[in-house]
Amino acid sequence: MFESRSYEVRQKLAIGNKYRVYEGDTPILESAQKKLRLKEDFRFTDPDSGEELFRVKADSMLDISAAYDIVDSRTDEPVGSVKREAISFFKHEYTLLDPDGNVVATIREDSVPLAIARRLLTTLIPFSYEIVTPDGRSVGQAKGAFSLRDKYSIELRGDDLDPRLAVVGVVVIDAIEEN
Repeated sequence: MFESRSYEVRQKLAIGNKYRVYEGDTPILESAQKKLRLKEDFRFTDPDSGEELFRVKADSMLDISAAYDIVDSRTDEPVGSVKREAISFFKHEYTLLDPDGNVVATIREDSVPLAIARRLLTTLIPFSYEIVTPDGRSVGQAKGAFSLRDKYSIELRGDDLDPRLAVVGVVVIDAIEEN
């Protein structure tokens, strides 16, 4: 698991946000967002056994300023966090933090015109995010495909970024933004 640099995420038809993550043709994670919680709560499980592999909890009740802490459920070790940057109608941007709170990457929406069209016209326009390091190097992207339910690929380049942080982080962003 997490040996590849390419992943696919498919939103499942269900009440609430449920996702399945694939590495190649193999499902590696399922996710469900807990509903009716004061703080956001996500669980990522093994699709075969149902064993909890990761948990993600918001550190505050206010979604606009929350950091979403990602923890490996088997070891109880922090993987990192996803933090929303200043809210913008024009372009979404999130920061990926390592377990020590250091910025390791930023995930930002592709373009202002497309972002505005997604918000004003239709959410059927697939989203696209670029993943960049603090020094501006592109280390990956998350690209949606035209579909009634969310379906997107995550491509990572190099070894600068923990794939668990990138993949789980992008799924959490998708659920929060309801892309």
